[in-house]
Order: sequence, then structure tokens, then C-alpha cells
Amino acid sequence: MGDAWTAIDFETANQDRGSACAVGLVRVRGGVVEDRLTTLIRPPGPVDFFSRHNTAVHGITAADVADAPGWSEVLDRIVEFSEGGPLVAHNAAFDMGVLRQASEISGLSHPAWDYACTLVLSRRTWGELPDHRLPTVSAHVGHTITRHHRADADAEAAAHIMIAAMRRHGTASLPELAQASGVRLRRLESVRIAAPAPPQPVSVPAAAPAGEDRFSHWQRVSRTPLPQPSSDADPSGPLYGRTVCVSGDLESMDKPEVWRRVAEAGGHPAKNVTKKTDVLVIGGNGGVGKTAKHRQAETYRERGQRIDFVTEPELLTLLGMTAAS
Repeated sequence: MGDAWTAIDFETANQDRGSACAVGLVRVRGGVVEDRLTTLIRPPGPVDFFSRHNTAVHGITAADVADAPGWSEVLDRIVEFSEGGPLVAHNAAFDMGVLRQASEISGLSHPAWDYACTLVLSRRTWGELPDHRLPTVSAHVGHTITRHHRADADAEAAAHIMIAAMRRHGTASLPELAQASGVRLRRLESVRIAAPAPPQPVSVPAAAPAGEDRFSHWQRVSRTPLPQPSSDADPSGPLYGRTVCVSGDLESMDKPEVWRRVAEAGGHPAKNVTKKTDVLVIGGNGGVGKTAKHRQAETYRERGQRIDFVTEPELLTLLGMTAAS
């Protein structure tokens, strides 16, 4: 394995991908970990709020990043550390989205990077596993994650998964691995910005801010645009190409976060139940019975439409997540 590449993992302050609050980097050369870098990040101003959902996952708060470097400095470190080589990440669509969006929000240019996704690669390489979450695959290849959802630990795990996959396929470089596994390298195109971009609209917080009533929060969420299915998603994934709607409230994440996760998996998030809906996620409804969406889905199903009803734990499994991720 004579090539060099860098495993990368981001944590974000909220559901906006531009809200990077931590990054972990692990550089590998010749199949051996050569160097590591990790830092907290002060998220770009327009998206610097911390949602309780994200903090519950990674434990990072606004106070923790008060004296951390901003995105401009961290981007320079990433460029220098990666030496222009390919990037590797588990669920790479998310991490590449963070790179792109944090730069755009900050009005900064970044170079182009080739990248590989160890989530997609793991599904092709170890199809016998019950799921392909980072801890599951990492344990399978003999590497234990002791601090899951810490950027440095997750980047380290992605690096070890990639090294193991290269050994499994008998390859010496990422291009060779792409050919052997059928998982092609993708490319994050460069962003060239001549002048700082104007501030972007702030995304809807995962929880209603103090003083905002439930109805106002519902109005804000209802105006959140739906993301498009990721072009990087694995076509063999369980939600790929499926239209997913959420009924009620989930405990682990709000609806914009669900929509983002579904889109990353190649699914089509939907706000309402229609004749195109084929997955309905059933959340809580305050103990008052079935929601209108639930009843509508039952009506469609009685008429012969195939709609799978899934619980929140089942959704997390389909997304390759734990209940806290």
C-alpha cells in the first residue's frame, strides 16, 4: 500500500452541515498510520448555535469552542495535513458536505479532493455483518472504538476500516481498491470564492429556542426545505430510492435531522403522506392516539399501497445509527 490518504471525521453543532465544531484527521501512508490531528472548531457565525440533540451525541457545547480556532484556520490545517491526497470517511456524504458548506458559509475557497466512503465500501466487503455502523465494522476488523462520536476516535476507526478493506481485496492504493471492490472514488469539486459570501439564512434549530412556543417551532420546521437524495448514497442501502415520511415526534432527533439522514441514505424525505409514500416512521403523539398522517397511511395501505410502518428504533437501524447518533 504505497499511496497516502487521510481519514476525516466531523462533528457539527446542529443539523446544518456547515456548523462544524470538531474535526479528526488521520493520515495513512503505505498502510500505516503516519500522523494525527484533531481540534475543536468555532462554528461559522450564521450557524453557530448548539442543538441539544447534537450535544447529547458528542458532548460538545458552545462554551467548549469559545476559544477554538474558526473555520478559516481549521480549513488551512486540513489542506496542509491532507497534502492534497484523497480523503476517507464513514458516511462520506456527510463529511464532504461539512467541508463544502462550512467553506461556502464562511466565504472561503477550498481545493478539490477525491474521496472514498468506508460505509459503502463496508457493505460491499463485509455483507455478512448485521449492520455497517462504524462501531460494528470497526470491531469486525479488530479495532475497538472507545469514544464513539469523538472526531479523533471516529477518524481513527475509518482509517483502520479502510486499511482492512485494502488487505481484504489485496490492493495497494485507493484507485486499485475502487476497481477491485466496485466502489468508485468520488470527487468533491473545488470552491473558488473571490470575496466573502453574504451571511446565509440560519437553519432551524433542532429544538425550539427558549421563549418559542410549540406552534411557532412547528411553523419554523414546516418551512425547512427538504434535502435532495445524495448522489453518493449506496444503491443497495435499505432506504435508497424510498419515500419516507415521519408521523409524530422522535426522541433521538427532530424532523429536519431525519430528512437529512434519509437523503444521505439515498431516500426521498417527505413532509406528508401521499401515494408515493412507502415508509412511514411512527413517532410519539403525546399519548393522544394516531396522527392524521398515520391514519392516512393506513387508508392507503388498505387500498393496496405498499407502506412499511417502522418504529424509531427500526429507523435508526435502517440508517445504520445507534439510538444516540
